[in-house]
Amino acid sequence: MMTLLIFLMTLSVMVLVHELGHYFVAKKNGIRVEEFGLGLPPMVYGKKIGETLYSLNLLPFGGFVKLTGEEVDEDEERYLVDPKSFISKKPLQRAAVLVAGVGMNLVLAVVVFYIFLFANGFKSFEFPLFFDYKFAFGETRSIGTVVTGIREDSPAAQAGIKYGEAVISIDGAEVSTVEGVKDILKGKLGTTVNVTLRDMTKRDESKIRTVILQPTTNDMGEEILGVYLGEFIFVEYTKPYERIFAGFLHLYNTTSYSIKAIGKVISFSFESKDLEPVSSSIAGPVGIYQLVGGILQLDTREAFLSLLDFVGLMSMSLAIVNILPLPALDGGRVLFVLIEAIRGKRINPKLETTLHRYGMAFLLGLLFLVTLKDIFR
Repeated sequence: MMTLLIFLMTLSVMVLVHELGHYFVAKKNGIRVEEFGLGLPPMVYGKKIGETLYSLNLLPFGGFVKLTGEEVDEDEERYLVDPKSFISKKPLQRAAVLVAGVGMNLVLAVVVFYIFLFANGFKSFEFPLFFDYKFAFGETRSIGTVVTGIREDSPAAQAGIKYGEAVISIDGAEVSTVEGVKDILKGKLGTTVNVTLRDMTKRDESKIRTVILQPTTNDMGEEILGVYLGEFIFVEYTKPYERIFAGFLHLYNTTSYSIKAIGKVISFSFESKDLEPVSSSIAGPVGIYQLVGGILQLDTREAFLSLLDFVGLMSMSLAIVNILPLPALDGGRVLFVLIEAIRGKRINPKLETTLHRYGMAFLLGLLFLVTLKDIFR
């Protein structure tokens, strides 16, 4: 029950902040807000205050702001002469309303990142580096000895070494790279070694353990533990100006890395002609619920910090997704406004409305498929 409550609260906060952006900028530009809804219909409860209906809806996976004249099927002329209609406003005003939700999600991410970084000593959590990337701000520190695979019947498997644990020392000698591990293991065949491990899935650095095992050799005669090691990194903001602007700088770092990672995944899917990499990178409501459940299994401090980090990343992700130039998304609507500004003539409103409706149907269908994938997984 607690997981469900936190999940719904987290999602609701991000959606509420997003829709408030649209709401306030629309009001500022004199546009009539017919309905401000949290969740998706059918409506559970609604109350009209002034000219706006404030509604709470059954499906807690989104929200919306309904503006007069935003979607026009007919009577276009009536909306064009209505001074409080969305369609009657200048392109710049409409674009401002449309991007306001994305802007508010970015503001939320910055605020949350500030709190997280201050509480965590101005450094990020460790995360796997899947490709070479240089972060623009902060100092990148790496841990190159994280277990990403374990050979069957190896000394590591017999000693109970787990995925996600990092080898931090062998026989008291600290290691941080694969080469360092190899150097220490040289000449250790036939002897036992003490391998100290830290579980990288836990945020508490004091949670370490030591196992005793006897190295074996690979096909090249090199002493090995029987594990495959990968690189985890974290970004630390050490300079005074970096700490002052830490929330903004961390947002830039995470956004640029995420966009680059998405591009890499899509590119790989095209090259391999396989949608599995893209599918595995997308999580729907069920997947997000499971992530929240995993966070709440951590110790109190770890759970608090992890939840902050999660909310910041999710708010950033929501902004990135919404600004994509696809029908029904904010970015798609902005694209139509920009085309109108360049052409000096509005695109057929019926055509635009139809495209947005088809876009929404496609997105809902995609959400359904992703949810099914998460359930079966």
